[in-house]
Amino acid sequence: MGKHHKPIPKAANSLQDECIRVQKVYDWVTDTLSVTKRIAFSHEEMRRIEEAMEDPGRRPLRIKCKTPRTPPAFPLSNDHHHKCVSEHFNCEQIGEKRDVTVAVNGGFADAQLVELLFTSDVIIEVVDRHGEIVTDILVNASVLESFVLCFPDGTDLFCRITKILCKIPTGTVLLNSPCPSHFTIEVTFCIDIQVEAEVKLEVLAKFCTPRSNDLVSSVEDNDVCPDISFPEQCPGIFPRPNCDCAASGEANGMTGENASERGRLAVLADICPNCSIHDSSLRFTFEDLDTSDGQKNFTFTATDFDQETLCCEEFKGGLKLTISGTGRLGDGEEFDFNFAAVDSKSGDLFQLQLINDRGVTVFESGIVSVEEGNLTVSDCVTFEDIKFKPQP
Repeated sequence: MGKHHKPIPKAANSLQDECIRVQKVYDWVTDTLSVTKRIAFSHEEMRRIEEAMEDPGRRPLRIKCKTPRTPPAFPLSNDHHHKCVSEHFNCEQIGEKRDVTVAVNGGFADAQLVELLFTSDVIIEVVDRHGEIVTDILVNASVLESFVLCFPDGTDLFCRITKILCKIPTGTVLLNSPCPSHFTIEVTFCIDIQVEAEVKLEVLAKFCTPRSNDLVSSVEDNDVCPDISFPEQCPGIFPRPNCDCAASGEANGMTGENASERGRLAVLADICPNCSIHDSSLRFTFEDLDTSDGQKNFTFTATDFDQETLCCEEFKGGLKLTISGTGRLGDGEEFDFNFAAVDSKSGDLFQLQLINDRGVTVFESGIVSVEEGNLTVSDCVTFEDIKFKPQP
């Protein structure tokens, strides 16, 4: 059951200096934005619907929402970006970007604020039971949203709509007259925003500069040109560091020695999926078996993970992961937490501590031996793990 650290990969051949031209990514954001629209049938559209409803052979009628087809998420080449602008949907920047200061990981960083407008045409169709169109309506949906990005001068912003979704929350089937004169649709934009600049890099990931103009010609040129400089990356915003290890699984067991409460603790963990702290989740359920002081069952869900506290180490022939963060009980009360998970040959273990805003530990599980389920702690290979043979 235990996992050992992966062997450190080493390059088979020595490296030589190369300068490459690439698109450097300064920021990358994906999100979903939704807008609700109230759609009303015109008098002529209502007449067509009512006529179709009067024919039992055409009932029931259905309302369908058709969205334009969008380009795939990949490839990301420059030649592909212009295809993201269509006569039926579009994403564009409104106004100029503004410099702002934002709080990131306990500190502050300079960033840029931009407003982006997402628009799309959708077609509302009313069809009969045979699929024949009774009437249709062309509807435009749009949403304006602000984004804080690493968008320094010298970079380009690429805004793409990767998918458009449309649903009718009020129902899609029309059974009997009279037909409702209006209904509601919800349009959702799946968006992909990237900030890029074309740069020249010396592998591995080091900026390189143009060579000096040291080839002498017969023509003298005394003009002085400015130094070549690339836009600076935004530290702390993007890219975020990878995790050193990951933990996942569902397990439960009795609280251990030195526990503040006697009971059964269950955990559902998915920490650093794909070796990234993004989309991590952690949830606990405690069943209090000591009712002498009143039953204290609770659920606790982590809402924020502090990657700087993530620690991975070998432990009893396996791996141990520890991490801290904040979360909430089922009643909304907020606590800091410390969590540890062990995946070893001798068995899986985990531990939970909850700390209030005064720094007092209000719950201590002790070391819980997994009785049902399992926890997996696996090593993540990061750039620091890769070692290359030095040049002779």
